[in-house]
Amino acid sequence: MSLVHIDSQVAVKSELDLLLTPPTQTAIEKGQWLEYHPIANFRDGNPIEFSISGSGEDYIGLSETQLHVKVKILKENAKLGENEKVVPVNLLLHSSFSQVDASLNYRLISSSSNLYPLGSYNETLLNYG
Repeated sequence: MSLVHIDSQVAVKSELDLLLTPPTQTAIEKGQWLEYHPIANFRDGNPIEFSISGSGEDYIGLSETQLHVKVKILKENAKLGENEKVVPVNLLLHSSFSQVDASLNYRLISSSSNLYPLGSYNETLLNYG
């Protein structure tokens, strides 16, 4: 097998090397969770927008980002009975949003069509079975 670069070293995939002591991460000295709220009230299908600004020396771990949503289930034009059974659909949050766009420094980095729920469902099936 050829090497990626002439100076690269032969290595074993870390997932297969069961006897290797993993390295200790020392680049990040401390971390904190910050709470951000939407910049405007959410009403009647308007976009939910967040503005997360950082400083030059802080790192924002986008892969660690979480969205906390409080959901209230209502019955259209009627009251929900006390003993009435209610079950959410699979992938409730993905099904709740028709489109999700992400921007960094006011530049769009990912966009979706109005088929976001279907795409998310397919991605979940393909990645997690």
